[in-house]
Amino acid sequence: MAFWGTTLDSSSTEPKRKFRWQVQIGTLGNDSVVWYAKTVDKPKMTISADAQHKYLGHTFKFPGSVTWEDISVTLVDPAETNTNGQDAARRLLEIVQGSGYNFPKTADMKQTLNKPDATSALGPVVIRQLNADGATIEEWTLINPFVKSVEFDQLDYSSDELSEITLGIVYDWADLTKTADGSSDPQIFG
Repeated sequence: MAFWGTTLDSSSTEPKRKFRWQVQIGTLGNDSVVWYAKTVDKPKMTISADAQHKYLGHTFKFPGSVTWEDISVTLVDPAETNTNGQDAARRLLEIVQGSGYNFPKTADMKQTLNKPDATSALGPVVIRQLNADGATIEEWTLINPFVKSVEFDQLDYSSDELSEITLGIVYDWADLTKTADGSSDPQIFG
């Protein structure tokens, strides 16, 4: 038997590949795909199993609450070359300011970070996994995402690598709106 099924012809199903994906971050990519994204985490969840009941020398464990873990996106930092503002470092600072943060330049700065502004400033985050033809076969939409961290890369005279930015994103949960066969059924996952 072959590795991936009984036959490996053009009609066979192919496994999902890690290098076929794209991410859309609403306000960062002007509501389009962020072409300078280098890596992205898919959503992950943890189900607590801390609830236990002891009865007659036995311990019974019960599932508890679900926590969706933060994700990380690594971006290559493009230099701004036109008026569209593709400088990711500058745009991320604008997103943080849009979340309610103001640099303490004067004593009357009273606005603070808040969830409505933070989710609005970042916009929708959608992670798509693609097949060989470029069609979406898996689509995750993060619900209420906002920026948790922005890490600007280290500069180094001895390196010729591209400058990167690591973006930490928090969210409440994620909806899987496309299934592996490409069909969309949000009633099952949502």
